[in-house]
Amino acid sequence: MRDQLEKLVVLQTIDQRVLEMEREKSQIPQSIASLEEELQREEEKLRLSKEGLEKLQKDRRKKEKDLEEEVDKVKKTEARVLEIKTNKEYQAVLKEIDNAKKLNRQREEEILEILEKLEESQKRIAQEERALEEKRQAMERRVTDLRQKESSFEKEMAGSVQQKEQKEKEITPELLSRYRMLAEKRQGIAVARVVQGVCQACNMNLRPQLYIELQKQESLILCPNCNRILFWDNGALKAEKP
Repeated sequence: MRDQLEKLVVLQTIDQRVLEMEREKSQIPQSIASLEEELQREEEKLRLSKEGLEKLQKDRRKKEKDLEEEVDKVKKTEARVLEIKTNKEYQAVLKEIDNAKKLNRQREEEILEILEKLEESQKRIAQEERALEEKRQAMERRVTDLRQKESSFEKEMAGSVQQKEQKEKEITPELLSRYRMLAEKRQGIAVARVVQGVCQACNMNLRPQLYIELQKQESLILCPNCNRILFWDNGALKAEKP
C-alpha cells in the first residue's frame, strides 16, 4: 500500500502543477488585453492633448488675422484725419482710433497668452509622446514574455500529461478511481499528508489508534473529517510536496 500511496502523491503533484499552469495560462490573454487597454488610454490622452494644441493654433491664427485687419482699419482711419473739416468730427475720429488701438493692445495680449499656452502644450505633448513610446516598448516586451511563457506552459504541460498518464498506469484502477473522485470533490487535493498525527489538508488531529494504523501502511485510510486519502509523511518520499 505504501508504494501505491507514494505513486498517488506523485500523481497529485503532477496534477496540481498542470492545474496551476492551466490557471496561469488562462490568465495570459487577459493580461495582454489589459496591457493593450492601458496603452490605448495613453494614446487617447495624447490624442486629446494634440486636439487641444490644434485648437490653440486655430485661435491664435484667427486672433492674428483679426488683429491684422483691425490694425489696417486704424491706419485707414488715421489717413482720414487730414480730410476732416469740423472739430467735432475730428474729436470723434480720434476717439475711434484710440478705442481701436486699446482693443488691438488687448488682442495682442490675448495672442501672447495663447503663445505661452502653445509652448506649454507643445512641451507637455513631447513628454507624453516620449512616455507613450517608452510604455509601448515596455508593453511589447511584456507581451513577448507572456507569449513565451504561454508557449513554455504548453510544452511543460504536454510533458506533464505524459508523466501523468505513465503514473496512472502504475496505480490500481480501484485506487485511481477513488483518487479521481476525491480530487474532483476536494479542489484537486485527494491525498492528504499526515505530519505528527495531523492531517495537513484539514488540520484535524487523528485519533492515536488511527494514527498507529496509518503508520503500518497496510491499508487505505481516509481522514474522518475531510475524507481524503491519508498518507503518512515519514520523510521517505522524495517527490515535491503538493
